[in-house]
Amino acid sequence: MENMDYYNANGQNFQNMVPEPTIKDFIIWLGLPSLLGFFTCGIGSLILLIVWACSSKNSTRSNFAKAQLLVYVISIVIGILLYIVLGAAVFSSMSGVYY
Repeated sequence: MENMDYYNANGQNFQNMVPEPTIKDFIIWLGLPSLLGFFTCGIGSLILLIVWACSSKNSTRSNFAKAQLLVYVISIVIGILLYIVLGAAVFSSMSGVYY
């Protein structure tokens, strides 16, 4: 009888469910990487998010970290593209100027 699993009306197992995150959890999840990133020039934030994304202890926090890492990658790609486009525009406009 000890190994009985309890299910709700939707068939979800209560023992495998993670508690719903509170506002405090979200503030910590947003604030801690930002604080670490400020003091460690971004490396601490990146390491923390990778650890959270790879952990299987809390699936909600893991999904949050994966989404945050995806936003970082998209931001870096957009930044590189803008740097290339704007750099090419400045370079082409200065090619006709001679000192």
